[in-house]
Amino acid sequence: MKCKGLFTLLPLSLAWAQAPQPAAPPAPPAAIAAPVAPLSPDTVVATSAGEKITAGEVRKILEILPAPMKQNYARDPKSFLNQWMLLRKLVREAEAQKLEQKSPYKEGVELSRMQVLSQAAVDDYQSRVNVSKEEVAKYYEEKKDGHLQAALKIIYVPFTPKPEPGTKQRTEKEALARAEEVVKKARAAGADFGALVTEYSEDPISKEKGGDFGPVKRGDSLPEAVKQAVFQLKKDEISDPVRQPNGYYVFRMVNLNPPSLEELSDTLYRELKNERVRQWMDANMKSVELKIDRPDFFQQGAAQ
Repeated sequence: MKCKGLFTLLPLSLAWAQAPQPAAPPAPPAAIAAPVAPLSPDTVVATSAGEKITAGEVRKILEILPAPMKQNYARDPKSFLNQWMLLRKLVREAEAQKLEQKSPYKEGVELSRMQVLSQAAVDDYQSRVNVSKEEVAKYYEEKKDGHLQAALKIIYVPFTPKPEPGTKQRTEKEALARAEEVVKKARAAGADFGALVTEYSEDPISKEKGGDFGPVKRGDSLPEAVKQAVFQLKKDEISDPVRQPNGYYVFRMVNLNPPSLEELSDTLYRELKNERVRQWMDANMKSVELKIDRPDFFQQGAAQ
Protein backbone atom coordinates (compact mmCIF):
# COMPACT_ATOMS: atom_id res chain seq x y z
CA MET A 1 0.00 0.00 0.00
CA LYS A 2 2.87 2.38 0.68
CA CYS A 3 4.29 1.90 -2.82
CA LYS A 4 0.88 2.48 -4.32
CA GLY A 5 0.56 5.73 -2.37
CA LEU A 6 3.89 6.94 -3.68
CA PHE A 7 2.85 6.31 -7.30
CA THR A 8 -0.39 8.18 -6.63
CA LEU A 9 1.38 11.19 -5.15
CA LEU A 10 3.85 11.67 -7.99
CA PRO A 11 1.30 11.94 -10.81
CA LEU A 12 -0.84 14.19 -8.66
CA SER A 13 2.10 16.47 -8.01
CA LEU A 14 2.93 16.67 -11.71
CA ALA A 15 -0.71 17.16 -12.61
CA TRP A 16 -0.92 20.02 -10.15
CA ALA A 17 2.13 21.58 -11.74
CA GLN A 18 0.51 21.39 -15.16
CA ALA A 19 -3.05 22.35 -14.24
CA PRO A 20 -4.04 26.01 -14.58
CA GLN A 21 -4.04 27.75 -11.21
CA PRO A 22 -6.16 30.73 -10.18
CA ALA A 23 -4.59 34.00 -11.14
CA ALA A 24 -2.91 35.85 -8.31
CA PRO A 25 -4.58 39.10 -7.27
CA PRO A 26 -3.06 42.13 -8.98
CA ALA A 27 -0.36 43.94 -7.05
CA PRO A 28 -1.13 47.47 -5.90
CA PRO A 29 0.01 50.02 -8.48
CA ALA A 30 3.40 51.56 -7.91
CA ALA A 31 4.18 55.14 -8.63
CA ILE A 32 7.08 54.28 -10.92
CA ALA A 33 8.23 50.70 -11.61
CA ALA A 34 12.00 50.66 -11.48
CA PRO A 35 13.66 48.33 -14.03
CA VAL A 36 14.99 45.13 -12.49
CA ALA A 37 18.58 44.31 -13.38
CA PRO A 38 19.21 40.70 -14.53
CA LEU A 39 20.47 38.54 -11.68
CA SER A 40 23.70 36.57 -11.98
CA PRO A 41 23.30 32.76 -12.16
CA ASP A 42 24.69 32.24 -8.64
CA THR A 43 22.31 34.71 -6.97
CA VAL A 44 20.20 32.94 -4.34
CA VAL A 45 16.52 33.61 -5.13
CA ALA A 46 14.78 31.16 -2.76
CA THR A 47 15.44 28.68 0.03
CA SER A 48 13.73 25.33 0.71
CA ALA A 49 14.48 23.35 3.90
CA GLY A 50 17.83 25.06 4.14
CA GLU A 51 18.68 24.35 0.47
CA LYS A 52 19.54 27.47 -1.49
CA ILE A 53 18.03 27.85 -4.98
CA THR A 54 19.88 30.12 -7.39
CA ALA A 55 18.67 32.11 -10.37
CA GLY A 56 20.70 29.83 -12.62
CA GLU A 57 18.98 26.70 -11.27
CA VAL A 58 15.54 28.19 -11.82
CA ARG A 59 16.45 29.15 -15.39
CA LYS A 60 17.65 25.60 -16.08
CA ILE A 61 14.37 24.22 -14.73
CA LEU A 62 12.42 26.54 -17.01
CA GLU A 63 14.44 25.44 -20.05
CA ILE A 64 13.18 21.85 -19.79
CA LEU A 65 9.54 22.63 -19.02
CA PRO A 66 6.81 22.32 -21.68
CA ALA A 67 4.88 25.50 -22.45
CA PRO A 68 1.82 24.80 -20.19
CA MET A 69 4.05 24.25 -17.15
CA LYS A 70 5.98 27.42 -17.90
CA GLN A 71 2.68 29.27 -17.87
CA ASN A 72 1.86 27.82 -14.46
CA TYR A 73 5.27 28.90 -13.19
CA ALA A 74 4.61 32.42 -14.49
CA ARG A 75 1.27 32.54 -12.66
CA ASP A 76 2.60 31.39 -9.31
CA PRO A 77 6.38 30.77 -9.11
CA LYS A 78 6.39 30.01 -5.39
CA SER A 79 3.73 27.28 -5.51
CA PHE A 80 5.28 25.77 -8.62
CA LEU A 81 8.76 25.60 -7.08
CA ASN A 82 7.29 24.17 -3.85
CA GLN A 83 5.96 21.26 -5.91
CA TRP A 84 9.27 20.96 -7.75
CA MET A 85 11.20 20.75 -4.49
CA LEU A 86 8.75 18.14 -3.19
CA LEU A 87 9.38 15.98 -6.26
CA ARG A 88 13.14 16.46 -5.85
CA LYS A 89 12.91 15.38 -2.17
CA LEU A 90 10.92 12.26 -3.07
CA VAL A 91 13.43 11.36 -5.79
CA ARG A 92 16.26 11.62 -3.29
CA GLU A 93 14.40 9.36 -0.87
CA ALA A 94 13.83 6.84 -3.66
CA GLU A 95 17.51 6.97 -4.59
CA ALA A 96 18.50 6.48 -0.94
CA GLN A 97 16.43 3.28 -0.94
CA LYS A 98 17.93 2.34 -4.34
CA LEU A 99 14.44 1.88 -5.71
CA GLU A 100 15.68 2.53 -9.24
CA GLN A 101 17.44 -0.84 -8.98
CA LYS A 102 14.31 -2.76 -7.98
CA SER A 103 11.42 -3.99 -10.11
CA PRO A 104 9.08 -2.60 -11.25
CA TYR A 105 10.74 0.80 -10.73
CA LYS A 106 13.94 -0.24 -12.53
CA GLU A 107 12.00 -1.01 -15.71
CA GLY A 108 10.03 2.22 -15.42
CA VAL A 109 13.23 4.27 -15.09
CA GLU A 110 14.71 2.49 -18.10
CA LEU A 111 11.59 3.14 -20.17
CA SER A 112 11.69 6.84 -19.30
CA ARG A 113 15.40 6.94 -20.13
CA MET A 114 14.76 5.31 -23.51
CA GLN A 115 12.01 7.81 -24.31
CA VAL A 116 14.10 10.84 -23.36
CA LEU A 117 17.26 9.70 -25.14
CA SER A 118 15.49 8.52 -28.29
CA GLN A 119 13.83 11.94 -28.60
CA ALA A 120 17.21 13.54 -27.92
CA ALA A 121 18.69 11.55 -30.81
CA VAL A 122 15.96 12.80 -33.17
CA ASP A 123 16.34 16.39 -32.00
CA ASP A 124 20.11 16.22 -32.33
CA TYR A 125 19.92 14.81 -35.86
CA GLN A 126 17.40 17.45 -36.89
CA SER A 127 19.63 20.22 -35.53
CA ARG A 128 22.50 18.92 -37.67
CA VAL A 129 20.55 18.73 -40.93
CA ASN A 130 21.81 21.43 -43.27
CA VAL A 131 19.71 22.69 -46.16
CA SER A 132 21.35 25.08 -48.62
CA LYS A 133 19.70 27.91 -50.55
CA GLU A 134 20.41 26.00 -53.75
CA GLU A 135 18.53 22.98 -52.41
CA VAL A 136 15.58 25.17 -51.44
CA ALA A 137 15.52 26.72 -54.92
CA LYS A 138 15.56 23.28 -56.57
CA TYR A 139 12.85 22.04 -54.21
CA TYR A 140 10.78 25.10 -55.08
CA GLU A 141 10.83 24.17 -58.77
CA GLU A 142 9.78 20.63 -57.91
CA LYS A 143 7.00 21.56 -55.51
CA LYS A 144 5.70 24.94 -56.62
CA ASP A 145 2.64 23.45 -58.34
CA GLY A 146 1.56 22.06 -55.01
CA HIS A 147 1.58 25.60 -53.61
CA LEU A 148 -0.45 27.16 -56.42
CA GLN A 149 -2.63 30.04 -55.28
CA ALA A 150 -5.96 30.58 -57.00
CA ALA A 151 -7.51 34.04 -57.07
CA LEU A 152 -11.21 33.50 -57.72
CA LYS A 153 -14.54 35.19 -58.15
CA ILE A 154 -17.62 33.31 -57.02
CA ILE A 155 -21.38 33.33 -57.31
CA TYR A 156 -23.28 31.51 -54.59
CA VAL A 157 -26.84 30.26 -55.10
CA PRO A 158 -28.24 28.82 -51.86
CA PHE A 159 -31.08 26.37 -51.37
CA THR A 160 -33.03 24.98 -48.42
CA PRO A 161 -32.80 21.17 -48.14
CA LYS A 162 -36.38 20.93 -46.85
CA PRO A 163 -38.27 24.12 -47.75
CA GLU A 164 -41.27 25.05 -45.65
CA PRO A 165 -44.52 24.83 -47.69
CA GLY A 166 -45.87 28.21 -48.72
CA THR A 167 -42.53 30.02 -48.31
CA LYS A 168 -40.18 31.52 -50.90
CA GLN A 169 -37.36 29.22 -49.87
CA ARG A 170 -35.52 27.86 -52.90
CA THR A 171 -35.40 24.11 -53.52
CA GLU A 172 -32.18 22.36 -54.55
CA LYS A 173 -33.59 21.80 -58.04
CA GLU A 174 -34.39 25.50 -58.38
CA ALA A 175 -30.94 26.49 -57.14
CA LEU A 176 -29.25 24.17 -59.64
CA ALA A 177 -31.31 25.61 -62.50
CA ARG A 178 -30.35 29.14 -61.42
CA ALA A 179 -26.66 28.20 -61.11
CA GLU A 180 -26.71 26.62 -64.58
CA GLU A 181 -28.23 29.83 -65.91
CA VAL A 182 -25.33 31.75 -64.33
CA VAL A 183 -22.79 29.41 -65.98
CA LYS A 184 -24.40 29.82 -69.39
CA LYS A 185 -24.39 33.62 -69.15
CA ALA A 186 -20.86 33.75 -67.68
CA ARG A 187 -19.45 31.66 -70.53
CA ALA A 188 -21.07 33.81 -73.21
CA ALA A 189 -18.82 36.11 -75.21
CA GLY A 190 -18.29 39.48 -73.54
CA ALA A 191 -19.93 38.39 -70.29
CA ASP A 192 -19.49 40.70 -67.29
CA PHE A 193 -18.97 38.37 -64.33
CA GLY A 194 -19.11 41.28 -61.90
CA ALA A 195 -22.60 42.15 -63.12
CA LEU A 196 -23.65 38.53 -62.71
CA VAL A 197 -22.33 38.59 -59.14
CA THR A 198 -24.52 41.58 -58.41
CA GLU A 199 -27.56 39.94 -59.96
CA TYR A 200 -27.25 36.36 -58.75
CA SER A 201 -24.87 35.88 -55.84
CA GLU A 202 -26.24 35.55 -52.31
CA ASP A 203 -22.96 35.37 -50.43
CA PRO A 204 -22.84 38.83 -48.78
CA ILE A 205 -19.10 38.88 -48.02
CA SER A 206 -17.81 38.08 -51.52
CA LYS A 207 -20.65 39.99 -53.19
CA GLU A 208 -19.53 43.23 -51.54
CA LYS A 209 -16.11 42.70 -53.18
CA GLY A 210 -17.42 41.98 -56.66
CA GLY A 211 -17.28 38.22 -56.04
CA ASP A 212 -13.61 38.16 -55.00
CA PHE A 213 -12.69 35.03 -53.11
CA GLY A 214 -9.25 33.79 -52.14
CA PRO A 215 -6.48 33.35 -52.74
CA VAL A 216 -6.85 29.66 -51.96
CA LYS A 217 -4.24 26.88 -52.07
CA ARG A 218 -4.48 23.14 -52.58
CA GLY A 219 -3.51 22.59 -48.97
CA ASP A 220 -6.26 24.80 -47.58
CA SER A 221 -9.17 23.31 -45.66
CA LEU A 222 -11.65 23.31 -48.53
CA PRO A 223 -14.13 20.60 -49.58
CA GLU A 224 -12.57 18.20 -52.06
CA ALA A 225 -15.27 18.94 -54.66
CA VAL A 226 -14.33 22.63 -54.56
CA LYS A 227 -10.59 21.87 -54.94
CA GLN A 228 -11.20 19.57 -57.89
CA ALA A 229 -13.36 22.14 -59.62
CA VAL A 230 -11.08 25.11 -58.96
CA PHE A 231 -7.65 23.71 -59.71
CA GLN A 232 -8.57 22.34 -63.11
CA LEU A 233 -9.65 25.77 -64.34
CA LYS A 234 -7.48 27.97 -66.52
CA LYS A 235 -7.40 31.75 -66.36
CA ASP A 236 -10.87 33.28 -66.96
CA GLU A 237 -12.57 29.87 -67.19
CA ILE A 238 -15.94 29.29 -65.52
CA SER A 239 -16.66 26.16 -63.51
CA ASP A 240 -19.78 24.04 -63.65
CA PRO A 241 -22.03 24.45 -60.61
CA VAL A 242 -20.35 22.90 -57.56
CA ARG A 243 -22.79 21.47 -55.05
CA GLN A 244 -22.31 22.01 -51.35
CA PRO A 245 -24.70 21.10 -48.51
CA ASN A 246 -26.70 24.34 -48.72
CA GLY A 247 -26.03 25.79 -52.13
CA TYR A 248 -24.25 25.80 -55.48
CA TYR A 249 -21.07 27.69 -56.27
CA VAL A 250 -19.94 28.97 -59.64
CA PHE A 251 -16.24 29.86 -59.83
CA ARG A 252 -14.34 32.07 -62.24
CA MET A 253 -10.56 31.67 -62.26
CA VAL A 254 -8.98 35.11 -62.11
CA ASN A 255 -5.40 33.93 -61.74
CA LEU A 256 -3.50 30.80 -60.83
CA ASN A 257 0.11 31.32 -59.81
CA PRO A 258 2.60 29.84 -57.37
CA PRO A 259 3.97 32.13 -54.66
CA SER A 260 7.48 33.42 -55.28
CA LEU A 261 10.55 31.59 -54.03
CA GLU A 262 11.05 34.34 -51.46
CA GLU A 263 7.51 33.88 -50.12
CA LEU A 264 7.90 30.10 -49.83
CA SER A 265 11.54 29.80 -48.80
CA ASP A 266 10.96 29.41 -45.04
CA THR A 267 8.17 26.88 -45.58
CA LEU A 268 10.22 24.86 -48.06
CA TYR A 269 13.27 24.97 -45.79
CA ARG A 270 11.22 23.39 -42.97
CA GLU A 271 9.69 20.85 -45.36
CA LEU A 272 13.13 19.79 -46.60
CA LYS A 273 14.51 19.43 -43.07
CA ASN A 274 11.49 17.40 -42.00
CA GLU A 275 11.81 15.22 -45.10
CA ARG A 276 15.46 14.50 -44.29
CA VAL A 277 14.51 13.55 -40.74
CA ARG A 278 11.73 11.27 -42.06
CA GLN A 279 14.19 9.58 -44.42
CA TRP A 280 16.63 9.08 -41.55
CA MET A 281 13.89 7.64 -39.36
CA ASP A 282 12.75 5.33 -42.18
CA ALA A 283 16.32 4.06 -42.58
CA ASN A 284 16.55 3.45 -38.83
CA MET A 285 13.21 1.65 -38.84
CA LYS A 286 14.30 -0.53 -41.74
CA SER A 287 17.56 -1.39 -39.96
CA VAL A 288 15.67 -2.89 -37.00
CA GLU A 289 12.86 -4.55 -38.96
CA LEU A 290 11.75 -7.71 -37.17
CA LYS A 291 11.58 -11.25 -38.47
CA ILE A 292 9.19 -13.32 -36.41
CA ASP A 293 10.75 -16.70 -35.69
CA ARG A 294 8.00 -18.08 -33.45
CA PRO A 295 4.58 -16.76 -34.49
CA ASP A 296 2.92 -19.00 -31.91
CA PHE A 297 4.54 -16.97 -29.12
CA PHE A 298 2.73 -13.82 -30.28
CA GLN A 299 -0.69 -15.38 -30.53
CA GLN A 300 -3.30 -14.00 -28.15
CA GLY A 301 -2.28 -14.81 -24.62
CA ALA A 302 0.93 -16.59 -25.62
CA ALA A 303 3.18 -13.73 -24.50
CA GLN A 304 1.61 -13.50 -21.05
